[in-house]
Amino acid sequence: MGIAVFRVPTLVGFSPPKCPTKVSTLNAATQRLVLMIERILSRVFYLFLFAFSACLLLGGDFIAHTQTPPARGVIRLKVKFKSGDVTKELPRKRFFLIKGSLDDNRSLIEKIRQTGVMSRECYYRGKGASEALIKWLNENDCDSVYCREIEAKYLNGSDAVPEFQAAYNQGLREFNAPELARRWLSVNLPADIRDGFYNEKQRLINNLITQAQTATTTKVMSVMTDRKGTAYLTDIEPGTYTISNLVGSETAKTSILWACEKEVKAVDLAIAMRRPFTLSNEKDPKVKCEFIERPLPVCEKTVK
Repeated sequence: MGIAVFRVPTLVGFSPPKCPTKVSTLNAATQRLVLMIERILSRVFYLFLFAFSACLLLGGDFIAHTQTPPARGVIRLKVKFKSGDVTKELPRKRFFLIKGSLDDNRSLIEKIRQTGVMSRECYYRGKGASEALIKWLNENDCDSVYCREIEAKYLNGSDAVPEFQAAYNQGLREFNAPELARRWLSVNLPADIRDGFYNEKQRLINNLITQAQTATTTKVMSVMTDRKGTAYLTDIEPGTYTISNLVGSETAKTSILWACEKEVKAVDLAIAMRRPFTLSNEKDPKVKCEFIERPLPVCEKTVK
């Protein structure tokens, strides 16, 4: 009986078959992911580029707008006067902006020169005001009793003003309340004492404003100086203007009337702050200005 011989397969040269399905699937997924990322990045890039371009265009338009000169003008007005060797600011005085040059407004300026205004002290003395009331008005350059609060110290003691005392006592009888009587005492003052001088000045000023507006067909602007003699005229159409107080402004010893020419250009407030237009009772070759300074009249003393 013969012996059967079996051949055992050897591992030499043997390599196991690869798994083509799994590897191919992995490679295809990776390629799709890479492609998708590239597409997303491309879209993000183009969106960024669009947004950046829009910002440049809008920013350029904004810069162009901010660099465009303003269409209106601004005047920073500074008013001062020299009294003796001391220069002072002129506070709480009203000034007016009138369309046209000094030559254009010559008839108005002549009218202003001819318009006489009684001084505050002479007016109140003529109405029989007490020395204490005149002192109270002069302390804060008041043309009427409405310019500041009437404090309690002016009702009694050494600072008492007889006119205020009488009006307060009348109010006390009516209201039976001291604080209310003090706050409302002005209604019990005679009209001439209360605000007669102010009303008389306003009547003259309003007549001059009417003449100016009729001649120029342009509304007259006005502004009042602050405690430092400064005021701002804004939103002005570029052109040539006359600045005047129309009636003389009282200082301690004199009355000063101004009529000055100013060319207004389109400018913003920041530039106007650096370049004030100054009115003074001293000649300045850089400012085209006419002014009349008169000493205040001596008024008769009143005893009350």
